Amino acid sequence: MLSEQPERDVVELLDLGYGGCKMVFATVAGEDPSAEALRRLGLMRIATKYPRIAADYFERTGRQAEIVEVKGSVELAPLTGLVHGIVDLTATGTTLRENGLVVREEISESTARLIANPVAYRVKAREIDDVVERLRG
Repeated sequence: MLSEQPERDVVELLDLGYGGCKMVFATVAGEDPSAEALRRLGLMRIATKYPRIAADYFERTGRQAEIVEVKGSVELAPLTGLVHGIVDLTATGTTLRENGLVVREEISESTARLIANPVAYRVKAREIDDVVERLRG
């Protein structure tokens, strides 16, 4: 969420080291429909709950993508033919596999983070730092 909303003003206090997951680009198994769409149309349609991350990723990699923001089970979008692929979080890949999808590319990795509101951190720095130190211990 921090990557999707970088304008949110927070202080990252600690990488908690658990909750590991990866942001991935996935499509249906077999021949890659997104590659075919790029070749034929010059554009692919991608469903995601993370439109900023997806748009930035495809822009950085030089591919044109129409980003379709969805709510709910993003894994179903490629099965309906609505899109050529998805950008989503996965920890184990089980849900992707259960829906006939395969990871084509890893975009990023993340873990749970302890964050604080900057104003609260300034006002209650000592108390918050104590919590951080206890968590480190």
